[in-house]
Amino acid sequence: MKVTIPESINDIALHQFQKYDLLLKRTDLKDDQFNVRKIEIFTGLERKRIPLLSQTDYAEILSLIDKALEQTTEFQPTFKIKDVEFGFIPNFDKITAGEYRDLTVYSQDVAEMHKLMAVLFRPIKSKVGKNYKIVEYNGTEQRANVMKYMPLSIVNGALVFFSNLANELIAYTQKYTAEEQAKENTPATTLKNGGGTLLLI
Repeated sequence: MKVTIPESINDIALHQFQKYDLLLKRTDLKDDQFNVRKIEIFTGLERKRIPLLSQTDYAEILSLIDKALEQTTEFQPTFKIKDVEFGFIPNFDKITAGEYRDLTVYSQDVAEMHKLMAVLFRPIKSKVGKNYKIVEYNGTEQRANVMKYMPLSIVNGALVFFSNLANELIAYTQKYTAEEQAKENTPATTLKNGGGTLLLI
């Protein structure tokens, strides 16, 4: 029986983690049922064939999956899916209202994470050295499903980087709002962390 096991977090696709996230939320499964489904998600092995594994292989596969999931990652601004190279938004100072709205909406749920990635990463249309330009934003419909196949390592690195940017934006917005309202001598209204905060994997 040939089994493909993820050797690192780079070998895990976003859609696999999304399925695993749903599995983690289930409360109706016993430990052995949970582990069988876990192996099914990350190896592609048919559920009915998993009990045929030797106990040693069974335990080792679970251990390797856990090690891959626990790996930390660094931010990588570009990656490829097949022959298409995608780049992270190069300049957040120039994002559109549509991008900002969708980033806020899709950052709340792992089930929507492929849509968030379709906002943050878009095909590179030109590149000179490390500098690049990405295609204009026109929604996530065309590329969201493609993003389900991006490596989890890229997703995690982007989420940490984006979270830091979002926190800076919130702080800047609070400061700017307070300054403007002070000029007008009106009571200050500040943003609350909640809607628009990021969910990290």
